[in-house]
Amino acid sequence: MIRCNALNKSFETKKELFAALKASEDRVISFKKAQNYKSAEKGQLSGVEAFLKTDIAEKAGLITKQGYVYPVINTTRYMDDQDDVHFDGIWKKSLSEQAGKIFYLSSHSKKIDDVIAWPEDVRAFTQLIDWTSVGKNYAGQTEALIFEIPEDKLKKEVAVNAIRERRKVQGSVSMYYVKIMMGIDSTEKYYAVNKVYFDSKINLIANQDVVREQGYFFGVEEAKINKEGSLVLQGSNDATEIIYSDEKTEPSVIDTQIQNRAAKNKQNIDYAYLISRLKK
Repeated sequence: MIRCNALNKSFETKKELFAALKASEDRVISFKKAQNYKSAEKGQLSGVEAFLKTDIAEKAGLITKQGYVYPVINTTRYMDDQDDVHFDGIWKKSLSEQAGKIFYLSSHSKKIDDVIAWPEDVRAFTQLIDWTSVGKNYAGQTEALIFEIPEDKLKKEVAVNAIRERRKVQGSVSMYYVKIMMGIDSTEKYYAVNKVYFDSKINLIANQDVVREQGYFFGVEEAKINKEGSLVLQGSNDATEIIYSDEKTEPSVIDTQIQNRAAKNKQNIDYAYLISRLKK
């Protein structure tokens, strides 16, 4: 039997599974978009050290500033236990819209006593870093959602102590999915659009062996941050860490490096055009 998490049902064959997924594609995607997810609940990864040393952060290409901490809140290119894969660029629109409005909380609690850092002290950005930089033995890179916070602006005592003592704590983001596409690994004409999407993305996915065996995934192309990212004991994606540095670098240098790296690695695929061509 083949278990399908998206449909909460088991099937005898992949052929039956794919047919059921295709028939329910719009319904499943609508359901996923309606959920307020916390990445700590989505079970992505396990078994990693929680903190990065300064030299490892530098190797990852992250230029850090003295007196700041850098929680890694989320990473892309990995299929979680709900069959979802976040792809690079997922946070671009949300970060632009929510600049200066994102809280850093303790365990997603929105009580005033659980605020670790207020929005005016949180700079959120994304950067491509090597998987090995977050303790994962995968080739290639992941786009990390990272917060930059001055250490002297951290408020919650328990969280501050955990951070200063380099405890094994991780990051989690509260989010809504905005744009999702379903990839299916079948050459039947019925799945032509899904196959194009599957083939265009599969080589980006760190655990692609699992995805190939399963035969399908849901690619999240855009998500909206729901006001906050949190410090948690163990996030679902434990390639989410806190990076520390004693190096001092001007913000303008950081911004320029991030933009250059993003431009260099950006992939543009016009899926609407592909779909229109396949439907002809």
